Amino acid sequence: MRRFAFVLMFGLAFSVHAAQENDVSKVEATFRRYLETPHPKGPSKTDAYDPVVSAKINGARQARLFILAELKAFPNEAVLAARQVLFEQASPKQRREIVGMLGDYIHTRDCAELLHDVIQDVRVPKDEHGALYEELVRRSAVHGLRMMGRRTNRSGGKRIRRGPDFEPKVGGLVPYMISAANDPAERVRVSALYGLAGSREPAAVAELRNRLKDQSEKVRLYAACFLTEYQDASGLLEMRRALCRLRKTEKIELEDDISHYGRIEMLLASFERITGKSFGDIPLNPTLSSVSPYHGRERYGELLDTWHAWWTWHPD
Repeated sequence: MRRFAFVLMFGLAFSVHAAQENDVSKVEATFRRYLETPHPKGPSKTDAYDPVVSAKINGARQARLFILAELKAFPNEAVLAARQVLFEQASPKQRREIVGMLGDYIHTRDCAELLHDVIQDVRVPKDEHGALYEELVRRSAVHGLRMMGRRTNRSGGKRIRRGPDFEPKVGGLVPYMISAANDPAERVRVSALYGLAGSREPAAVAELRNRLKDQSEKVRLYAACFLTEYQDASGLLEMRRALCRLRKTEKIELEDDISHYGRIEMLLASFERITGKSFGDIPLNPTLSSVSPYHGRERYGELLDTWHAWWTWHPD
């Protein structure tokens, strides 16, 4: 009887081990397929739009993302294999897509540690294009940590709260967000501020206050606005400075249009939050509206002027 039990246990252990080895093999094969999938070069900014080229590029991207999505069925094995791929094999573009997959699908402690290591891996790029993608890699990693460590769900420029707060999928990630908030790249620091704001932890508030001294106007504005979610007016002076800057902005480059009006939307909502005062409805970011984007831009200008006049009469 004992011999039979031993044989049975050995057989089960062998089966489990074989299944694990099979999963590892599947993950490694999936990564190989992904790395071998074409990554067509996109057009330059000066090239005219070509629907055929665009379709080819989008089709190839969807094929790559579809392959990566297969890895969510093997979270532990995928994180283990991804480390070597990310640090030794993948190009900057591939690193961005792999990191994006990890942040979207695998919310585990091991994955959080890997994403933190990616953020710490600030590489010297070969050219300007490579520099951009290395920043995007780190920003994607920060976004993944944000999704794992958040305690609240707030959306849009107005940062509207969606439902009650909840426990994070992975706890203890605020120190990683604080580290990312000191990244050399502005876009990475801004992403880290979103993570800090969503953590709802005292240490996050302290770092948001620290970012009010950041060299970047954009980072300082985001920090100030996020602080109002804690009813903290430490960044009010920075918000009023931003109000003056945004009122004077006349021409916006197309690629910055969405983020420009997104900052205005966030600023207006933050003024309402910290003062308890409203001067009427804040419309949707006009670049995202299909109804009347011109009216939205006009309304944003009116609200900026109204708030400026109000602060002139209420300097304190």
